[in-house]
Amino acid sequence: MAETIDINKAGAEELRRALQVSEEHVRRILDRREQLGGFRSWEELKQVAGIDDVTVESLKDGGFIVIETGTPPRVKGG
Repeated sequence: MAETIDINKAGAEELRRALQVSEEHVRRILDRREQLGGFRSWEELKQVAGIDDVTVESLKDGGFIVIETGTPPRVKGG
C-alpha cells in the first residue's frame, strides 16, 4: 500500500515535488491552508488560484488525502 500524506500536514517541498509546480503555487496552497485552519475537502483546495481538478487528481494519485480535523464549522465574517 502506498504511503498517504495528509494535505494539511504536507510541507512545501512535499507539495512542490508531488505537483511539479512553482514555489508560488505552493505558497498559495500553504497560505490558504493557514487562513482556513486546514483544508476540509478537495473543493476547498480547488479555491486556490491555479489549482484545478487535474492538480487535485495528481495529489490523490500521489497518495495525498484530506483528513478532517473535527473542527467546528467556520463562521463567515467572524
